[in-house]
This record gives sequence, C-alpha cells and structure tokens, in this order.
Amino acid sequence: MAREHDSAEAVTLAVGDPPHGIAALARDADGTIRFAGGELTDEQDVVAPAGHEREVATAVCGWIARETPRRVRLEYVPEDAPTLDVAAAVLAESGYRVDRSRLITSPRLALPGDFETYVQGLGKKERHELRRKIRRLEKATRASFRWASEGERGATLDRFFALHRLSRGEKADFMTPDVERFFRNIADALAPLGRLRLGVLRAHDEDAAVLFAFVYRGTLALYNAAYDPALASLSIGIVGHAWAIREAIRERVDTYDLLRGDEPYKYDLGATDRWLGRLEATRP
Repeated sequence: MAREHDSAEAVTLAVGDPPHGIAALARDADGTIRFAGGELTDEQDVVAPAGHEREVATAVCGWIARETPRRVRLEYVPEDAPTLDVAAAVLAESGYRVDRSRLITSPRLALPGDFETYVQGLGKKERHELRRKIRRLEKATRASFRWASEGERGATLDRFFALHRLSRGEKADFMTPDVERFFRNIADALAPLGRLRLGVLRAHDEDAAVLFAFVYRGTLALYNAAYDPALASLSIGIVGHAWAIREAIRERVDTYDLLRGDEPYKYDLGATDRWLGRLEATRP
C-alpha cells in the first residue's frame, strides 16, 4: 500500500474467519472513506480469491455503510469487477446518494500461445512497425532481453533508478527518494512470492532499459519502465515491451496489462481498453 497523507487514517479489513479477503482503506480527516493507495496505485479494489470477489466486496461495503461516513469515494476500480455494482447497491440501500462515472482506461491484451501468433494478430501497420524496430535494434547492436535473477535484483533496481534520473521532465521528477524507497519495498515484498519481474533489455553492452512488472493470476502487469534516452532512436522502449510479451508468452501468461493511461504505444502493441471507474456516495 502506498503511504497515505499524515492526515489520513489507514484501515485494513480482513473478511472471513479465517480471513480470505482483504481491503486496504483510508479515512480522511473530513471522515471520507476511500480505498488506500494514492497516486502510486494504478487500480484499487478488494483482494479476494477467484470466485469470492462479490462476497468480499459485499462485506467491505457493508462495513463502510455501518460506519456511516458522510462521504465515500472509491476510485480507479475496474468496471469488470463486481465492487462498484455492489457498493452502489449497498450504499443506496443505506440511504446514500450514489454517483458513478468512468475515470480512465487501463489497456491490456490477451496473449496467444506463441510470439509469432501475437505479432501476426497486430494490425498491418503495427505489425510492420514492430518488426522494423526490432530489426533496426538488432542491426545496430547485439541486443537481448531477460528477467533479472534474484541475485541481480539489487543491481537491476539501482540501474532502474539511474535510468529514471536520466529522463527529462515529469519522468525524472517522479523518482524522488520517497518513491524510490516505495519501489524497493514493493520489490522486497513481492520477490520472495515469485511475483516480481524486472525485465532488462541489454544493448551496446549495457542495461539500456528496465521494466518493473508483477505477475499474478496469469497476468503480467507493467508497473513502470525506464530507458536510456541516448538510445531512444533505436526504439528500445517499444522493443522492450515486445520482448517482455515474448517472455510472458513463454511463461504461459494469459494477459499483458499496461495499466492505466491511454498512451499510443499501448495500442500499437495491440492492447484494448479496460475501464476504471469511480463511485462517490454522500449522505443527505
């Protein structure tokens, strides 16, 4: 969970006995209850075993209603999850005025059984461009892609942060010491579970790009990436994604999730929209 503002109270709910679901919530100074996570969390929802999502969402929303906050705000919740529907029904029944809206897309793509089938499934223009960019990179230098081993994790994270700071504008400003600490904490927590993936694209005898990703329930989710801007002309960003997709297919992963934001490169890779929504409920 991302660090909340000092004025917010963190609330963690465990559902069931023994617990089989969890929700990380926050209560703001004005009493508003929301999902915890802040700007560093792309999607926010309850966590539950497959098939129990509605049950857990119902228990969490029931608890929220019994707390009788003046305001509830649930944001960046996948529309294909039951949580928004459940929250709307439970809170409306408890006397809240409920408003729902669509916030932003979180593009993803279904992965076939092999990489060539994936490439063939792209549009004609996108397929041509991807192949051209891969050939150009491989012609310019010996290039490769790998998942960093556990023994490489520390050095790979160091390179990831260094590449971020070579960037310009918002990307460079994003990687503050606090954010770096947040990334390291995530890596430390997920690596022992086998859910961390650090993808490394090597070119010109250096690690030129690092992708920070998670794998969970058949989905590889790209959380963040950093590239050497000096090699931008070789399209190491898009090639890095393509080779991460290739490796995910080899792992028999079903979905490549590019998380929230509608940047054009996501659609060039064949992703389609998956929407995240907002629910705001207020007491009269």
